[in-house]
Amino acid sequence: MDSSFDAQQTVPTGPLAAHSPTPSPTPTATSTRPSESPEPAGETPAPTVDDATIQAQIERASRSDPALANLDVSTIVEGGRVTIIGSVPSAETKQRVERTIRAIRGVVAVDNQLVVIEATPQ
Repeated sequence: MDSSFDAQQTVPTGPLAAHSPTPSPTPTATSTRPSESPEPAGETPAPTVDDATIQAQIERASRSDPALANLDVSTIVEGGRVTIIGSVPSAETKQRVERTIRAIRGVVAVDNQLVVIEATPQ
């Protein structure tokens, strides 16, 4: 029995070779001290602002804005997170209070629990 055959397939070249799987890079070990958190390359960590400073800046900003100066609003600052509690006369005032607080350096989050209480017509 004489068995011979001709090759009928050819191996493609060119762009199809790009579809082969590529190995993923092996992670390298980095040494960081426990007190340090790794920062993305090229970025410097933002200096942290303590809660008392944030609270003082909130109070200063509220007093300096005539629309906010006499509101029944309190704030609690914990780890840069500000919770706003109280009542305001309108949704616009509620948004203004939140925008003012978000603009303060060191504020990382705002939980706006203000309640809009519109005046009852007499």
